[in-house]
Amino acid sequence: MRRCVSAASTLLVLALALSQTACDGCGAKTEPTAAERTNILASAIAEPKPAPDSEPHDSIGHAANVIPGQGPKRITFDAPRLGISLPILPGQGIGPIRFGATRATIERLMGAPCDEASETRCLYVGRAVDFKLEGGAVTEMRISRKGREAKRAPDGSIMEYGFFNGAILPDLYFGMQPSAIQEHLGAPQKVEAVNPMGPDGFAERHFYDGMTLEYDRWSSGSLVLGAAILTKSATAAAATEKTLEELNKKAAAAAELAKKVKQREPR
Repeated sequence: MRRCVSAASTLLVLALALSQTACDGCGAKTEPTAAERTNILASAIAEPKPAPDSEPHDSIGHAANVIPGQGPKRITFDAPRLGISLPILPGQGIGPIRFGATRATIERLMGAPCDEASETRCLYVGRAVDFKLEGGAVTEMRISRKGREAKRAPDGSIMEYGFFNGAILPDLYFGMQPSAIQEHLGAPQKVEAVNPMGPDGFAERHFYDGMTLEYDRWSSGSLVLGAAILTKSATAAAATEKTLEELNKKAAAAAELAKKVKQREPR
């Protein structure tokens, strides 16, 4: 499965970044704005990135009900990760894109037009994000692992998603197993088995406040994270804000420590 940067290293980067943002360059310290915090979160998960060949795809197996060489032709999306890194924020959205955003706002923040657009959908195949729209506004966001089905081509071929450029905080990536996810998120509120198995090995749903995780059964028998579906939740958003406040406090402590260390350095 995918090898991740440690949660400790991610939080350290995040803390240092927050501490730097809190200074306006003239000695006065201010709280980072929501937009600044989003950029910090994106930066914290941007580097280092797991190697592309550590994704759970053909090199180490395949979805249990997707047999290589059988079934419809599959069209892979093999380009590297595209666009800015987007932290997945339960109950809020991804990066700066929040619930209620219009398609125009999505395209502006994604930096590219939707690959497929309608009154109810804005789909990015290469970036593995599917926005659901109601009344012109986002009500649901689905982020998928590389290799899951994105859409069908006119000839019936399956067009697969590319790599999503981001992660669930602190550093939870697609392809991870439930036990690794739950070390950080805790036990889900509810687990629902999918029987019979859905497309691309889809076998279980794990429900959290503001986010539902879909797990795929792999040819090895393991479950791997296949998708995250985000919905609006005030309580989940509040929990995220609380986490950011705690990180801001750690950032202040890290900045103070760095200052003391620098003062001790020989001149």
